[in-house]
Amino acid sequence: MKPIMIPAMLLYILLSLFTIGGHASPWAMSYSVFTSGNGCKDQGTISGEIGTIASKGFQGVRIYSATDCSGIQNVGSAARASGLWMVVTIYISNTGIGAAQAQVDAMLEWAQWDLVKYIVFGNEAVHNGWVSASDLAGFISSSRSRLQAANYWGPIGTAETVDVIQNNAGVLCDVIDVVSANIQPFYSTGTSASGAGDFVSQQLDLLRSACPGKDAYSTETGWPTAGSANGAAVPGYTEQQEAISSIRGVAEGNTVFFSFEDELWKDPGNLGVEQHWGCIGQF
Repeated sequence: MKPIMIPAMLLYILLSLFTIGGHASPWAMSYSVFTSGNGCKDQGTISGEIGTIASKGFQGVRIYSATDCSGIQNVGSAARASGLWMVVTIYISNTGIGAAQAQVDAMLEWAQWDLVKYIVFGNEAVHNGWVSASDLAGFISSSRSRLQAANYWGPIGTAETVDVIQNNAGVLCDVIDVVSANIQPFYSTGTSASGAGDFVSQQLDLLRSACPGKDAYSTETGWPTAGSANGAAVPGYTEQQEAISSIRGVAEGNTVFFSFEDELWKDPGNLGVEQHWGCIGQF
């Protein structure tokens, strides 16, 4: 019998759509292109840090903008050299969707689709009140058409909070391929570090219920090492170790761990934790 040959592009599409996660090693690590002083990291720094992520067994890396510090180009080349794929965020800020269009344009010009596992539109943009769910859905749909015209056929989705997905399921579920949200157990006042994994697992189940038939992923999950307690959620290195271990036990194959290093360029926030989520040392 003559063997059946599957065209390379069709094989890529099938693999992208149906095997986005589920492997036995950590799925992805979030990564910032900014230095502690809010400048841009140079290529040598990026290459070394992406290499460190790969050395810890991660399959991929998530970045938060297609254009900040030439992120897709610089992180992309480092990811290729280290054998990693990317989750690329089309970031929507308080300036709205119009400003985010430039990131889609940059993706279309770059077009290295073999490096892209998943394209995420927005990062809690609806949660922050920067865009409506219906406008986000429209932006995803129009961008999908442009991306597919440029031969990107991989999965597309968004990164919101679980409640935003639940409350807008009728608008969002039809325009996304997989359902994902940022899931941070630390912000649940009744969740201690030891219960972080159970919390993430429960939230993923809620996502699956909101969009039946779609695979669910966490686009951010971690635990801070410094700052003030949030009820039963206490920051600290030991607590982070316990939380990460708990999360890995139940959701390692469909979680973006947050984050590679402490991000001192951020505002500390009301609990003083926002700068202190670096967790690569736990792997």
